[in-house]
Amino acid sequence: MPSGYAPGQDVSKSSYFFSSDQNTTNQVTTPRINMQTDPLTGQMLNYSEVQFMLAEAALKGWISGNDSLYYNKGVLAYMQMWLPTSFTQALLTSGGTTGGGFLGDADISYLPHLSFDEKMDLIHLQKYYALLWCDMQQWIEYRRTGHPVLPKGPGLRNNGVMPARLNYPVEVQSTNPTYYKEAVASQGPDNIATQVWWQKP
Repeated sequence: MPSGYAPGQDVSKSSYFFSSDQNTTNQVTTPRINMQTDPLTGQMLNYSEVQFMLAEAALKGWISGNDSLYYNKGVLAYMQMWLPTSFTQALLTSGGTTGGGFLGDADISYLPHLSFDEKMDLIHLQKYYALLWCDMQQWIEYRRTGHPVLPKGPGLRNNGVMPARLNYPVEVQSTNPTYYKEAVASQGPDNIATQVWWQKP
């Protein structure tokens, strides 16, 4: 989904959100738990995010482990957050921790012949989805790694460049002008195009 919609442009629906009143197998005895009915919609470090962290760490050689297995576990874990249990149970039963044929059918398989950048893009595209409702983590991960490659819509300002930082609040500028000026002198102009020091260009 492109970032930066033009003013007044409608957003076309690109995904389907399973309703809590949909019929499911064994619906009388099995509660239908999904993101629509779960009261804990605010998340901090969910399981799928951890798996994608491990996948990246294993890919970069920082830890021992199977980056492909971590990736597959991450995909299945965030699917379970969105879908009622009965929908994901068949997938888990047929695919186990590898996802069976589903990942291939969805063209998101983590294949050995892919390049490092292609694997990073796969990991971080799925991580991007998994970080929905996790404050600004998607944006932070994008700045940290340069992945995934995101489409840029016509409404994106800043000369078509993704914002790199937030401006300092006016309150900070007015109540702490000395250190504000020192910070700007060190970091560069106080605008959304100035990259933070750890950012991936």
